[in-house]
Amino acid sequence: MQVWFAVVTKPRSEAIAHEHLLRQGFDCLLPRLRRIRRGPSGLKSQVECLFPNYLFLRADTQHTSLAPVRSTRGARGVVRFGGVPAEVPEAVIENIRKRVDEADGFVRLEAPLLTPGQSVRLTDGPLSGLDAVFVMNEGADRVRLLLQLLGTTREVNVPREQLAIRL
Repeated sequence: MQVWFAVVTKPRSEAIAHEHLLRQGFDCLLPRLRRIRRGPSGLKSQVECLFPNYLFLRADTQHTSLAPVRSTRGARGVVRFGGVPAEVPEAVIENIRKRVDEADGFVRLEAPLLTPGQSVRLTDGPLSGLDAVFVMNEGADRVRLLLQLLGTTREVNVPREQLAIRL
């Protein structure tokens, strides 16, 4: 029976490990996403792994050894608990695959549903780490927030992807 496992990779070597594991005949999944980042020269599109330093591998451990994973270029080994390879539930893999866009192969993450007055935290950008209050959506990918800055309340518009719901 084929089972999914998580493979730990070396830093920024997920793609190398993925390629070499595929060459060895393993069924692998490397979920990636595209992010827009603000840099010194403006907005820039970057490809990132959904789970940095990890990828998923499917194998039948009754017929295939996982030992070669340790010596695969870019990989460190299979995630283990108490010396036993940890299995990843099929439902987790299916949930990831449902979010992959067929057009470009990247995972699409849905923005959290927000209601006016809800507390949020900015997780990226120049205001990262600050708490704010959600006011309203500004188009498909931007939101308006109330933010306490320098002793006064200010309205700011930020990309929706820079938010996390504050619990």
